[in-house]
Amino acid sequence: MNIFKYIKKAIVFALVVFSLSLALQSPSYAAGLEGKWKLTSLNDSPVPEQFNITVAFDPNEGRITGNVNTGFAPISYFGSYKSTENKIELPNGVVKPLIYFGPEGEEYFSTLNSAESYDVKDQKLTITNYRDRKLSFVKAE
Repeated sequence: MNIFKYIKKAIVFALVVFSLSLALQSPSYAAGLEGKWKLTSLNDSPVPEQFNITVAFDPNEGRITGNVNTGFAPISYFGSYKSTENKIELPNGVVKPLIYFGPEGEEYFSTLNSAESYDVKDQKLTITNYRDRKLSFVKAE
């Protein structure tokens, strides 16, 4: 009969270990960022019609990619990011061509490169930097 006591203890121990392993797994906070987004406003000002900026987040790779189209040809940019809960960081900023994108484009990259937090609600993404500058996006198709 003592064998059943040891089996019971082993089962309880296994359940405790299993529960702890589930509790300690880091959730995928970045899943809310996942996908392609289109910029709609820059620091609460609407983006000019001719200005088309997109960004895409890949949480599996920790990569950010996007395009800026100011009326000529789309220009790509990319980088890496880290996120936890509602915090985001682009440790090395984004890599983009050494082209002047106008004041809106430069403000976009400045705000994105200094991003600290994000919020996803109703298919809308808001990224905020340390100066409380905001980038607002809608989910793109």
